[in-house]
Amino acid sequence: MNKKKLCCFYVNDIHLITMLLPYINERINEGTEVITMMETDMSNEAKKVIEEIQGKKSRSLLEIDWKSKSLSYLYECDVKDKLILISGTEEFIKETNRIIANRDENCNILNCFEIMQGSEKLQEILDEHDKVINTSGEKDPQEVFEGYIKKDYSEITL
Repeated sequence: MNKKKLCCFYVNDIHLITMLLPYINERINEGTEVITMMETDMSNEAKKVIEEIQGKKSRSLLEIDWKSKSLSYLYECDVKDKLILISGTEEFIKETNRIIANRDENCNILNCFEIMQGSEKLQEILDEHDKVINTSGEKDPQEVFEGYIKKDYSEITL
């Protein structure tokens, strides 16, 4: 079982959608299906942003469901080999990740943190993820956050 955890940070819904669309489009073009787990409905914002995109659009990109979903949705859908995009409060993100972790399926998880919510726990969030997504794609946390050093929790004794 292989679960790759990615994270990103955003200022507001429009910023999140604008930042993620190129990354999501690239994944779709590679044949990856995207599942969204949004705590709040972002469909109006997504429609505005997508309508403003110039150039080539993926039909699948236009079909992404940006509506809010309850956690029970995860029990009903197939997550195998999919990209699961998660946005909401810290509690919503943690619970969604817990449900996914209990499933024996390969998938990629993209946790999206509203920057004001996650700023106090930035070190912890970065330590828990493999990569950071920004407008230039997947990056190592050290590339995005100058001075970041991943903590080695294996040496901590309780």
